[in-house]
Amino acid sequence: MEIVKYDITDAAISEMGKRYMGLTVKDLDDKEGFDSVHDARMVVKGKRVEVEKARVKFKAEALEYGRKVDGEAKRIFGLLEPIETHLQTEEDKITKEKARIKAEEEEKFTLMVNARVEALLGFNVVLPFAEVAGMEDIDFSERLDEAKATYEDKQNRLAEEEKERIARQAELNRKEEEQAKKDKEVAEKEDALRSEREAFEREKREAEEKKNREAFEKQAKEDARIQAEKDAKEKIEREAKEAKEKEDAEKAEVARQEALKPDREKMLEVAKAFRNFPFPEVQSEEAKNAFGMVKNDLTSMATFLETTVKEEM
Repeated sequence: MEIVKYDITDAAISEMGKRYMGLTVKDLDDKEGFDSVHDARMVVKGKRVEVEKARVKFKAEALEYGRKVDGEAKRIFGLLEPIETHLQTEEDKITKEKARIKAEEEEKFTLMVNARVEALLGFNVVLPFAEVAGMEDIDFSERLDEAKATYEDKQNRLAEEEKERIARQAELNRKEEEQAKKDKEVAEKEDALRSEREAFEREKREAEEKKNREAFEKQAKEDARIQAEKDAKEKIEREAKEAKEKEDAEKAEVARQEALKPDREKMLEVAKAFRNFPFPEVQSEEAKNAFGMVKNDLTSMATFLETTVKEEM
């Protein structure tokens, strides 16, 4: 595709830059400078608009060309597709059949090797899968016969050993039964002797416990009687003491109240004087405020004296 060319060149743009980038407007009164800048801007704008129009035209032509290219390619693809599909179908038939035959042969071989492995396992012989797979038929038959013979010899030997073990176990069981019978007889005799001894010890222990219990109960009754007499005596003494202390306290309180009576009367007289203190008539606000504060203080002091007399004396 040819390179797109616009009517303006890089050299022309460079020349406009040299001519116009130095233009400025000094202030609101610089009409000549403003006109020069405006005219130059309109020239540059005109060139920009020309380039934009050309760009739109070039792009529309390019899009139309692209649509024609895509359409022709699509038409050709439509003609080629049935031919390629037919050829691919014919090729796939052979490829898939070869793959099926190969998979079937591999499956048969795997089943055969697995059967060999299972046969050897039946005679307690374990060989790697790859080793079994690499054996010829005659080699495998010989290996299987050898495994079978070895297995049968071992089974016969184990059977003889098992018979001998069962015989030894039977004899051992017989001896154990005889010993168990003897042990049982001895244990029964020992249990009888132990039961007699335990019965004797239990009777002896119960008699001793009864004797100790009777002595304990007798002593407990005597201790309870002594403690009851002691508690009764202490109660009488305590009640007498409490009555005496109460009487003394009441007498002391009467004496105290009588002693405090003059002080109470004096404190109440002072409180009454505070409440009834005669303030002179004054005219100024300052004097009234001062007397008001003093009156409040006197009232508070009177209340304090009265409360002290009633609650604390």
